[in-house]
Amino acid sequence: MAVDPPGALVSIGEFARRTRLTHKALRIYDRSGLLRPAVTDANGYRRYAVGQVRAGRIVGLLRGAGLGLTTIGLVLAELDAADDRAVERLERVLADLEREHANRKLLVRHVQSTLRQGDDPMFPIRTRHVPALRVMSVQRRLRAPETDDFVREAKAAFARHLGGAEATGPFTLIFHGTVDGESDGPLEAVLGCPDHVLPTDLIGIRTEPAHDEAYTAITKAQWAYPAILAAYDAVACCPEAVARPGSRLSCREVYLAEPDAIAEDEVVCDIAFPLGGQR
Repeated sequence: MAVDPPGALVSIGEFARRTRLTHKALRIYDRSGLLRPAVTDANGYRRYAVGQVRAGRIVGLLRGAGLGLTTIGLVLAELDAADDRAVERLERVLADLEREHANRKLLVRHVQSTLRQGDDPMFPIRTRHVPALRVMSVQRRLRAPETDDFVREAKAAFARHLGGAEATGPFTLIFHGTVDGESDGPLEAVLGCPDHVLPTDLIGIRTEPAHDEAYTAITKAQWAYPAILAAYDAVACCPEAVARPGSRLSCREVYLAEPDAIAEDEVVCDIAFPLGGQR
């Protein structure tokens, strides 16, 4: 079998044959910057270095595994540095895939429970009365990918503004509208504060009205998307919420712990829906 000389170039057709990638896929990977040909001449003909064949095969295999182009690009970048670094990157990818699978499985299990017309044992529903609370407030229109940064900014701003004083209520995210890849809320972050705390250009002060609410506590594992959708559905459709519709207050996540500081099986927050009408 002939051995390619160092630095040898091959046509796109030969490269496609060796990597088992289609011409269409190679053009997409070229445009995205994932796998660019070594040379593109004035007539637009692409030629690839023989040394790129290994990367091309890896791209094809990882696409077959359902990985996105961004993730594959990170793997290839590590591969350029050292094989063991690429292996470590793939270990992290596997861990992410396992978490995503567990989250989807939890959501499907919840749907099964609703189809059986029974309560979901994963999300026992309780009710409580919440007294009126003076809160610091930051509200913003944003989409789901921006939520983590907003939460970090709001928590930091609240901590600075308290200046060492104790918060009088839990950090809470109030969803005044849907927040996902297409809808932008708005989303409000609030934290209970003492009477001496005054508003600033960034932070508003208001009173969150007293109300009753139905809620369920969720673990850090259940908090991840899309598993958290099951908890929202369980509370929104519980008998207590159905019997008392019409609240002017929005659904919320009431945080009981810092997500980064707890294990997957520990409670991170309550998913709560304010109830309308009278007790």
